[in-house]
Parts: sequence; C-alpha cells; structure tokens
Amino acid sequence: MIQRRRPRGVALAATAVLAIVVSACSSGASPSAAQSGQPAASAGASTPAANPSPGGSTDYTSVTPSTTLGKNDQAQVTGAGSTAIYPWLSAIAQFYKQQVAPNVSLNYQAIGSGGGITQFTAKTVDFGASDVYLSDAQEQTIGVPVLNVPMIHWAAAMTYNLPGFTGEVRFSPGTIAGIYLGTISNWNDPALAADNPGVTLPNQAITVTHRSDGSGTTYNFTAYLSGINATWKSQVGQGTSVNWPVGAGGKGSAGVTALVKQTPGAIGYVELSYALQNNLPVGLIKNAAGNFIKPSLASVTDAVAAAVPNAPADLRFLIVNPPASYPNAYPIGASTWVLLYKDYPASKSAEVKAMVDFLWWAIHDGQNYAAQVDYSRMAPDLVAKVETVLKSVTVGGQPVLP
Repeated sequence: MIQRRRPRGVALAATAVLAIVVSACSSGASPSAAQSGQPAASAGASTPAANPSPGGSTDYTSVTPSTTLGKNDQAQVTGAGSTAIYPWLSAIAQFYKQQVAPNVSLNYQAIGSGGGITQFTAKTVDFGASDVYLSDAQEQTIGVPVLNVPMIHWAAAMTYNLPGFTGEVRFSPGTIAGIYLGTISNWNDPALAADNPGVTLPNQAITVTHRSDGSGTTYNFTAYLSGINATWKSQVGQGTSVNWPVGAGGKGSAGVTALVKQTPGAIGYVELSYALQNNLPVGLIKNAAGNFIKPSLASVTDAVAAAVPNAPADLRFLIVNPPASYPNAYPIGASTWVLLYKDYPASKSAEVKAMVDFLWWAIHDGQNYAAQVDYSRMAPDLVAKVETVLKSVTVGGQPVLP
C-alpha cells in the first residue's frame, strides 16, 4: 500500500561508526571527532555488526566488482543521517574503497535521520540519509530542488521477552494496536489467545516499549497502525514522534532493544537486525491476505514488490500494509533514502562525481551485501527508477553520469 503523508522531523538517536572515515555523535549535535570500534549502544543491547563481504568472508579480493565508474575518482564525500542504514553502508563502503575507488573517502556521520536532515538543509554535507522521505514543507525549507533516493529496505519487527516461552507469538493488526493503545495489557489476553490457538501464553503483564526520540522507524510503525486501526488513527496518528498512550521510551533502536531484553514481559518495535543480533524473538504479523508472516528478507522483498509498481516519480512512498494480492508480504516494511541536491555547484564537481558513482555502484553491486546484514535488496524495477533519478543529478547544470 502506497502512503504519502507529511513526515515530521526525524531523529534516530544512536551513535554509529562507518568503516572508512568515522564520525559519530548524538542526534542533532555537531559532528564530533571520530570514534573507533562498533557503534555505541544502550547497555544490554548490541548494535548489528556489518560483515563486509557478500560471501560471509572478509577477503575483499574474492569478488570482482562489475560497476567501476568511480575507479579514477579522487575526493572526500561527506554525508550524515540514518543509523538504520549503518550496517549495510559500512559493509559496502569498505569493499568499494578496497576494490573500486581507493582514492575516495566516505565520511558518513551516523547521527540519526533528523540530524542528517538538519545538516542537509544547512548544506554542510554532500548528502543526507533518512528513514523517511522529505516532506513538501522540508523540501521548500531547503530552498533548492532535492531528490529522495531509496537505497535499501528492512523490516520493523515486533520483538518481545517472555522468559520460559519458546514458541512464536502471532499478532493480528488489532492486537498490536490494542497493546499500544493500552487496552490489551496481559500476555494471556483473549485477543492474543485468539491469535495463537493451541498456545498457552503466560499470565504476565505486558510492558510496552517505544522510541523516546523521533525516528523513521516510529514513522513507519505508526503509519502501519494508522492504516489498520481507526482508533489509533484518530487518537494518536502517525509521525516520527507521537504522544504514546502507554509505555516506556528507549533512545534509538538500541535503547528499545535494551529495554525489551532487560524487562520480562516487554514488547517493542525495532529494525529486524537489532532483534536478531540480540537473540530476541520476533513475532509473526497477520497481513492483508490473512496470513501470519515472519519478518525476513523474502517477506520484505514481497512488500517492496507490492509498492514499486505504484511508486510515484519522486520515489516518496512507504511499504507498509501491502495488499492481499501479495499473500507472503510482511506488513511493516521500511526504507532508507539518500537525500541529494538536484544540482551542485561546479566547485563540488570532484565530490559529486565520486558520490554519484558510489551510489550507482551501491544500487547494483552494493545490493549483494544486503542479505548479510538482514536487509532486503532493491527490486529490479525500483533500481531502474533510481538509475533515472541519479542520472538527473547535475553539477553546474551538467549531468554527472553519462
């Protein structure tokens, strides 16, 4: 189901490290000095690690790149924004520098989507990254034509902590809405029992967790809830930050993951990679076709396939609530967009050529790394649409790509 609504400001509050040139700071803050090691996370939760090889090996020489437009580029490219894209971006950035463009440095500050939008709006970086496309109002504030370029897709998973329970929990849309509205407060509630016939869920209070900061993950999750529950739509609505009826807030996906991991009876929504990295179970969600679907590469790919044919030319779309004609599609898919200016000044020609060449490689060879970090690769039809958008980028009015 294609949805186009006005996103509010986004901020993913977590710190992360990119493999080539590293900068990490809290959402909305000024860039700090580089930090080493894995991304910092809230106590008790691990941030997903990136494996820089599509074959599961760190031998960069084992794969011959097929897209080498940038092999002669020499520049430092700067970007900032989404933490959700970090595992994939860090993986492909390492390989790209090793095998394609050794003289290109990518300085990506994983400060959260809101921080990225702020820096992109201020024109202090070459590109931004956000888990929500820019609204019309945000584009007008920037003051020059901009492009929203989808790069990768992932699942917003329902994860939970039920000590001693080893089965899988199934959730209908009404049950998820009821839990987050506060009308379902125990794991043995009749609604959950109806979703899970033959399964004995514990008599335990549900502790609801959610993001305390504004985030693209929250935007996609609340867009899903608004699409399936009239009460949620009228009383809470969708946005990067909402007035939650119940629950405890965690900063960033790592913060929500930590809350769930540390709290018996807890439930939360996080990127699938965070749940898997922390050995937390994920629920099956009933889709429009009536099937209970587990978040996976295949089920998110189906959700993308449902959305792409109707994607508008500006590529601003969501992949939540796919129609019943896609019976295996997961209901809460999400994307991360790279934000570009339509035209760059001639003084930035080297940086822009290096950036666009890298992004061209990312939508082709770079997609081979998606599965290794629990992301879904772009659909071929969407790749073709993104190619057209990248070819529209100009420097001083002249096309960057041939």
